[in-house]
Amino acid sequence: MEKLLIEKTFQTPYVLLDPKSNTYEITGNSFPNNALRFYVPILDWFTRYFLNEKKEVRLQVHIHYQNSSSKKMFTEMMKLLDDFYKEGKAIQLDWNYYSDDEDMLLSGTHIQKEVSFPVHLVPKQPDPDKE
Repeated sequence: MEKLLIEKTFQTPYVLLDPKSNTYEITGNSFPNNALRFYVPILDWFTRYFLNEKKEVRLQVHIHYQNSSSKKMFTEMMKLLDDFYKEGKAIQLDWNYYSDDEDMLLSGTHIQKEVSFPVHLVPKQPDPDKE
């Protein structure tokens, strides 16, 4: 299966879904003008992947900021992954957040309560030079 690579912009996160390197990552801000248009290719990729592959996916997510439409699409993605997990696919989520970001911690905690697959809350120290 081909990888999905979406370069980061100010409004959209970096996305790398690459089975060959076993890298599954979404990082950055998420407030695109059209969240549906941005996230549908990601949802489609996961659907194709889990219909054809058996390898575990450990998704690394570090969203710095998300608007309400992105949060809704992200919830849809988590529901999709949860459906595949319930069918026996191996899925884990590492929800990375800055240790001083209560909103992203709350978002991760909410996901943890809503899905069946393992969700690890991973606090990180803010690094102003990297953002």
